[in-house]
Amino acid sequence: MKDRIRARRLQMDVTQLNLAKRLGVSRVSVTKWESGITKPDGENLHQLALALSTTPEWLLYGEGDAKQDDTKVTPFIKQPTAVPIISAVQAGHWTESFAASRLTDVITWTQTTADVSQEVFGLVVRGESMTNPNGLPSIPEGSIVIVEPNYGQLDDLYGKIVVAILDGSSEATVKKLVWDSPFAYLMPLNPSFKPIQIDGNCRIIGRVVQITQNI
Repeated sequence: MKDRIRARRLQMDVTQLNLAKRLGVSRVSVTKWESGITKPDGENLHQLALALSTTPEWLLYGEGDAKQDDTKVTPFIKQPTAVPIISAVQAGHWTESFAASRLTDVITWTQTTADVSQEVFGLVVRGESMTNPNGLPSIPEGSIVIVEPNYGQLDDLYGKIVVAILDGSSEATVKKLVWDSPFAYLMPLNPSFKPIQIDGNCRIIGRVVQITQNI
């Protein structure tokens, strides 16, 4: 019995603690059942069988079959969203000009299955500042980043890859936004490049939600 309880629990990917919570018993009780020190009986046995989608008879004697899961798996295939790829210069005023944008403003198109708004856009990464020679994450030159302008609160962006534009620059840049109190930085992934301290001298355009790389 102890082997059947443990095997069925593992098959259902349930921890001892979670099973104990479902049954309203202590985790120690489940441990004792699975080690053979004690056996569940009465209402505990009935509830245990329900929680493990089987029958008390199968738990007790191994007779009959555990309930079979005949649920059919139906894949959910999200329709991709077309994403315009624009220039780093256009990205600086994309949210303001989106409503009046034209096909001629788009360099090319890509697709994403990420949850994005209508204002989403793509950028081709230029330069080596986001190429991490030490492994992942790395965004090599030529990668396409999918950028969501509607990113919520600024505090939610720390530690995320963002697209920003610095005062005095006309081109957007892709960097990791980090906070090292009391300062915030636009951090390259390549340690050969210096971090850029920001203090009201830049505007966050959007958050990178997906990266596409051609290999």
